[in-house]
Amino acid sequence: MRDLSRRPSAGFTLIELLVVIAIIAVLIALLLPAVQAAREAARRAQCTNNLKQLALGAMNYESANGTFPMGRNMQAYISASGSPQGYHDGWGQFASLLLYTEQAPVYDAMNVMLGPYQLRNSTVPVMGLSLLWCPSDGVISGLRVFAQGAAWDGSLLGTTYTSYRGVCGTFMPGMAYNQQTLGSMQGVFPDTGRGWYSPGSPSQPPVRIASITDGTSNTFMFGESAQGKLSQANCPYCPFEGDGWWADADYGDSTMATFYPPNLKGADVTIGPASCDPSGTVAGESATSFHAGGCNFAFADGSVHFIKDSIASWNWQQMRTIQVSNNCIPILPAGQPMPVYQALSTRNGGEVISSDSY
Repeated sequence: MRDLSRRPSAGFTLIELLVVIAIIAVLIALLLPAVQAAREAARRAQCTNNLKQLALGAMNYESANGTFPMGRNMQAYISASGSPQGYHDGWGQFASLLLYTEQAPVYDAMNVMLGPYQLRNSTVPVMGLSLLWCPSDGVISGLRVFAQGAAWDGSLLGTTYTSYRGVCGTFMPGMAYNQQTLGSMQGVFPDTGRGWYSPGSPSQPPVRIASITDGTSNTFMFGESAQGKLSQANCPYCPFEGDGWWADADYGDSTMATFYPPNLKGADVTIGPASCDPSGTVAGESATSFHAGGCNFAFADGSVHFIKDSIASWNWQQMRTIQVSNNCIPILPAGQPMPVYQALSTRNGGEVISSDSY
């Protein structure tokens, strides 16, 4: 006789279990992009906030000192024995903004009378500043690179990096020491040349807010230039190790131009005429980011906008140039207006720009 007290098991069959697992896998596959998108949105928001703080710091600096910080400049270097070593890269705009971006301890560690890359200032460039790191450019978070003898006085050189650059204008010549080449740098952080330590040499003075005649809401101040976009070749002077140093404002370190459009493809390598690309790399001197579709820029009024890769920009491959003292200067065709992207990088070009064009 059948035992009616014994009931069939209530467990899952193998087929039912596999179906459940498949459903869970599909749900995870659907959810993962949403999670990644949410994380990237948070990273992009933090990047926006970083640029906002830098822009506000620069505005406070201008209010206190009458000008914005200098862009690329030169400064006297003294060896450990006290002998002069000539003039080399000086402190950049990010170093000048330390007191205005709640980085007073770093500023207090600086000897501002000496350049950033020599023994007596060796502790400052290796101080990593999270304010200068875009979270999407995670490769530089806490990264320190050291090279023996690489400092201008022959001492051990260490540095940390930045995801941001001050905009110098439409073009950055390799050695901007004549008036024509300096004239192509119309941004908020142009090369000051050598005039400040060599009277009579061509130079541009630091920029005053009154000289931004295009309007502060129509002028770039800082933009993204992602260090992680550079080739990581693991050598002291390769693009990844040699660009993006935060402490000075040399080309490709914390200064960039708008000669090339944002996120130019294949920008790790030299892609233009050698005389128009003095450092041998495009990405370190141009706007790049890991945000899909564009880059964040801080404007001279303190606002931050996302500039799309599709913004109107000139065709750099067809630009005519003139040669001046081993440098070249891009020349717009007669009658052609300055495209929106380049126009936003000039402070006094007289261009009329609508906010709906970017």
